[in-house]
Formats: sequence, C-alpha cells, structure tokens
Amino acid sequence: MSPTDNLNEFKEEIIDGKVYYMSPSANPRHGRIIGNIYFIFKSYLKGKTCEVFTDTIDVFLNEEGTDKVIPDVSVLCDPDKFTDKGYNGVPSLIVEVISPTSIKRDRETKFHKYEAYGVGEYWIVDPLNKSIEQFVLYEGKYKLNGVYTQLDEAEKERLYEKQGFVKQFKTSIFSELTIDIDEIF
Repeated sequence: MSPTDNLNEFKEEIIDGKVYYMSPSANPRHGRIIGNIYFIFKSYLKGKTCEVFTDTIDVFLNEEGTDKVIPDVSVLCDPDKFTDKGYNGVPSLIVEVISPTSIKRDRETKFHKYEAYGVGEYWIVDPLNKSIEQFVLYEGKYKLNGVYTQLDEAEKERLYEKQGFVKQFKTSIFSELTIDIDEIF
C-alpha cells in the first residue's frame, strides 16, 4: 500500500486551486463541540429558511470550484444554492474548530478567504482553551466581536461579573439567538 492509497479516506478542500487534505475523523472532544454547535443552530432554525450543516457538505465559494471548503459547521440561508454536489454560494456563518493540523489554515488561509467572499460571521473555536473567537464582517473586513471562554467553577464566580467575562453571547445574523458557552463545551 502506498501513502497515496490512504488519500481516499481524507476529505479534501480546495483553496485558491490548492488541495488541502483533512483528517478522516475528528477526536471525540472536537466532535462533541461540532455536535453541540450544530444542535444549538438546528433547534433555533427549525421552521426557518436557513439550514445548518456539519462537515457533511461541500461548500463551493465560487463557480470555478477553485475554492471548495468543508466547514465544521455552516449556516446556509439560500435554498436555491443547494445542488446534488453541495452548496454553491457563500454561507451566512461558518464555524471552524481548530486542531493541531488546522490552526494555520483556519486562522490565516480560511480567515482571509471567508472575509474576501463575504461570509457574514466566522467563529474560530479552540477546544483546548475552551474559547470562541467571533468575527463579524464589517465594511468588507472581519472585526473581532468578542472572545468567549468557558471558565471552570472556581473562576466563574470570581470573573464573570467582576472582570467583564460573559457566559452568553449572540450571533450577528440571528439577533434573537443567545448562545451559552457551557452548552458548547
């Protein structure tokens, strides 16, 4: 068996025409976080036009196919852009849960790509630090809207109100949706 025989097990993303191979499966912590975020959005979006997907759908950011991503979680709001191959358009919100093999791609390559295509909101979730960086598109550039961290029980009482830490936040695209950090981690 050659090393390339295993490539069939990997999902592939294409950014600027360059192929990036993704790990075939996430570790349990990574998977739980993705599942928790999916559940929050799935519950909220019930009966609404937008849909939420995990890394089960290919998102084609352009018609040429030179930018195809498979976000950990994406909120897709244009029903006309679904095809048998995936979603041809720009998601309203994307969540990437970083891992040791994806940090640079999620923080730099995808960050700039999502910003350039106009993804309205982008979260970078760090499982080890139990934090979410929420970026919101403002005049074509991402602005850090907030960093939300799950604190342990001893720190919660000491830091939440006294130091300005919050345990809930809202998305920019759904003003009625409040997300509790503890439900994600």
